[in-house]
Amino acid sequence: MGLLSKKSLIFLFIIPILGGLVFSPLFLPLPKILADMTPTSVTVTISGPVCGDSIREGTEQCDGSDLGSQGCVSLGYTSGTLACYTAGMPNQCTFNTSGCVTRGSGGTGGTGGGRSGVYIPPVAVTKVIIQGKAYPSSLITVLQDGKAVTTVRADSLANFRVEIADITAGTYTFGLWGKDKEGRKSITSSFTVTVSKKGSTTISGILLPPTIELEKTSLQKGKILNILGQTGSQSEVSIFINSSAKEIIKRETKARTDGKWFYAFDTTILEEGSYTVQAKSLTSTFSQTLAFTIGEAGGKTGPKGADINKDGKVNLVDFSILLYNWNIPKNTMADLNYDGKVNLVDFSIMLYYWTG
Repeated sequence: MGLLSKKSLIFLFIIPILGGLVFSPLFLPLPKILADMTPTSVTVTISGPVCGDSIREGTEQCDGSDLGSQGCVSLGYTSGTLACYTAGMPNQCTFNTSGCVTRGSGGTGGTGGGRSGVYIPPVAVTKVIIQGKAYPSSLITVLQDGKAVTTVRADSLANFRVEIADITAGTYTFGLWGKDKEGRKSITSSFTVTVSKKGSTTISGILLPPTIELEKTSLQKGKILNILGQTGSQSEVSIFINSSAKEIIKRETKARTDGKWFYAFDTTILEEGSYTVQAKSLTSTFSQTLAFTIGEAGGKTGPKGADINKDGKVNLVDFSILLYNWNIPKNTMADLNYDGKVNLVDFSIMLYYWTG
């Protein structure tokens, strides 16, 4: 009866957890999955229209060279060159029509009686502008209240800017995550803002945390653990390695011009056991958290080790066996990292080698 009860609990536990895994195209270590699901907060600056920043926003008719696709003809004049009153001048960030030609006037003038039309100011729209830094040429996905609404690609210097115009006034939670050149995803950075009616809300100062990857998740003491990822061009990257005893080891490296960073960590200083690693640039939040283990049997985990029932696949059958042996001490069958326990680290290793 006890055995039946335990299996029943396993069945009830597997179904809701694995529903998403079965249909997921990628199976990543558990800390990576949890990090993807957990949004982080970022420090942003929210501002209204600023005359003089060369970006037409809110009630501005124009700003510098940004005329909003308007010209003399579209404003009702025969021809000529439309300009914009600069910041600090009377009527700043409004159209300067002194260079527009009035039909039949024989010259220029924005107030001549022979104009072929009358200028009607554009209707102010409600929009949100989001800008910041990610990774050079990376693809940024923007979420609005948890739903992906648009994507934008960062430039070669990692800068990105996206404008959301089809929006009504109200309070929204926006999220962003980036995908680097190698297909690695960042965690989701999120923030809640109130969008004003018929105005532009600018969210700036966003800096996505670095992406991170481990070449191995289990290795012998004294071996080199290669840690890599991508961040902003030539950014300083800090790497933090933590143990269950709260020990923190910090190492630093510098990204290349293309944002790629790499650090070869000598594990000689580590004791046998389980560890986590994170990375951050100078002012960003932390990256995803990845797990690895050090031990005499390290490096033996892999597709064969995660294939508990030895059928050539790592799938639900293996996961069921792992759950059945959860927290059973000295269980060599499901203890994939050979640390004497069956826990989340073993679960993470199994998901990494998942075949379905």
